[in-house]
Amino acid sequence: RVTFGVLNLAHRDGNAEPKAMPRGKKVHVRLMLDAMGYRFRAGHRIRLSLSTSYWPMVLPPPTNAGVTIDLASLGLALPKLGAHRVIALPEPANPDPLPKYTELAPAETVRGVERDLTNGLTEYTIYEDTGLYEHPGTGLATRQLRDELWSIAENDPLSMTGTAVWTCDMQRPGWFVRTLSTATIACTATDWLISASVRAYEGEVQIFEKTFERAVPRDFM
Repeated sequence: RVTFGVLNLAHRDGNAEPKAMPRGKKVHVRLMLDAMGYRFRAGHRIRLSLSTSYWPMVLPPPTNAGVTIDLASLGLALPKLGAHRVIALPEPANPDPLPKYTELAPAETVRGVERDLTNGLTEYTIYEDTGLYEHPGTGLATRQLRDELWSIAENDPLSMTGTAVWTCDMQRPGWFVRTLSTATIACTATDWLISASVRAYEGEVQIFEKTFERAVPRDFM
C-alpha cells in the first residue's frame, strides 16, 4: 500500500456542518490521500481500491447504508515531479548517536484475527511488548505493553466494542513504578459510549486511581 485516505461522507463539504448523504442523488466527492514520497516508474500500474468500511481503523456507522459508485466518473490526480535538482547531504560525523540500551527482557508483537462462524463474530487482537531495556547512562529501565481487543458481529455495526490496556513500567534497583490505563468504547445508534481508568503503583502499592464514563453524541460519526 502506497497511501490511503479516509472520508466520512457526512463531512464531504467540511467538518463544521456535517450533513447526511442524500438517497438516490448523485453527489461529487473529493478524497485527499495522505502525503507520501513515491515514484511510479514507466510501465507500472496503479491500483485504486475503494471501500465503505475499514474496521477497526475506522469505526462503523450506525447503519450499513451502502453507496453506489459511478465508475465512469472516477478520476485519480497525481502530482508530477516536474523540474527539480538532487541535493547531496553529507554523512553525519556520528551515524549512530543513540546509546546502546541493555536488553533485560525481549520485545514481542502478536496480532491476530479470529472469526466465530457460528455466531458471526470477528475479534481482532493486538499485543505489543516493547521489551524491558535499561539506559546505560542512568540505569533507568522502561517497558510498555499494549493489549487491545476489538470485536464486531456480522451485519450489526452497533455491536462494535473495543478495549485497550496500556501498561508502562519504570524501574531501577530497589525502585519500581507502574501505570495501568484501560479504555473501552461501544456505541448506540446515537452515542459513543466511552470509559477509561488509570491506576498508578509504586512497587506493589496503588497510590492513585481515576475513572470516568461518558456518552458522546455521534453527530454523523
